[in-house]
Amino acid sequence: MGWAVVWLLAAGAWARVPEGDLLQRVQPGPEGKIDLLTVFAHPDDETFYEAGTLLKLTADPRVRLHILCLTLGDRDAAKDKLGISAERLGRIRVQELEAAAAVLGAEEVIELGYHDQGLAAADPATLVGQVREVMERTGAEVVITHDPYGITGHPDHLAASRAAREAFGQSAGQRLYYVTLPPLRYSCNRLFSTFPGEAERARPTLRVQIRGEKRLKKAALYAHSSQKHFSFWNGLAMKEDLLYNYEYFTLAESK
Repeated sequence: MGWAVVWLLAAGAWARVPEGDLLQRVQPGPEGKIDLLTVFAHPDDETFYEAGTLLKLTADPRVRLHILCLTLGDRDAAKDKLGISAERLGRIRVQELEAAAAVLGAEEVIELGYHDQGLAAADPATLVGQVREVMERTGAEVVITHDPYGITGHPDHLAASRAAREAFGQSAGQRLYYVTLPPLRYSCNRLFSTFPGEAERARPTLRVQIRGEKRLKKAALYAHSSQKHFSFWNGLAMKEDLLYNYEYFTLAESK
């Protein structure tokens, strides 16, 4: 009975977030195309919490999806369970990312090659410059990244969000969106986070209904097989993420 009450309250709170379209009022580029760039820290971050929305967007023939991943994900605990080196895991995870990107309908995957858990120590100006260069090359009208707390508080997520936000401010992009969660679901996630922090947790300003995209979202998530089978928390998070029919975003900046 208690859990039923919690879910009813949660459903009511989530329903108050309006449904929206990430392309609303976005002007296509000179070729009539809308270039969408995702900026995330690790292979699989591009799929958690937003893959259904990306699938909806790439169904629009105007949209070209570019996936920018900042690290190799090479220090994940999966390497210990598999008994392999960090270097080998990094190669595996990049290939998993490319497989997930194919499911999502991406035009390209760009990998900066930082080590997992190394973004916080990277030179901020250099990182911002690298992200800005990708924004300029792709001509991204829309950019999607971690919210300032990065859902889990992971230092790489925080650094990626800061770099994307600063680079976007220096670019010709039109919309910057954060991937986020409704407050109750965010609070549940924080219970299991191993990265305590005080960064801002963004409240959603719109949600996207993804019922029709969930099978392909599952295929994209499970393309990251090292995480599904050999990373306990990520494997559990994948199952949890697939329970929901909506994905949530915050419009962080509009030009």
